[in-house]
Amino acid sequence: MTTYEQGVGTGAVADDTIGLAEEECAPKKPLWWRILKGTLIGVGVTIVLLVVTGVLLYNFGSMWLPDPQMKAEYGQLVAAGQAPAIEKRFTIPIPGCKCHSKDPVQTMQHTTYRISECNSCHGGGATMSAR
Repeated sequence: MTTYEQGVGTGAVADDTIGLAEEECAPKKPLWWRILKGTLIGVGVTIVLLVVTGVLLYNFGSMWLPDPQMKAEYGQLVAAGQAPAIEKRFTIPIPGCKCHSKDPVQTMQHTTYRISECNSCHGGGATMSAR
């Protein structure tokens, strides 16, 4: 009779590990290792999410939308034929990023620019007269 058969019905635990995988039999890692591993996974996921967010904002981010008065002035200029209509495209407005120009045409043009396109005027130490 095997130890398994002897233990059946008596509440005793069998010595052999029938049906258990090798990983289930391996001793657990120390608590500090499991905490460190969980922390590193959390930090890694956070860094990846921040990088993805940064890439999205760099490629699709744009300036914050201008005030309604500026939009109305631009609408009047377009209706009068003094300014070209601007095609809208997908952008993500970034709070705090705005055009400092008082010209409604330039401001509305800048609403379609993406952050990746702003470096042509704002990058490399170049300054704009509207700043």
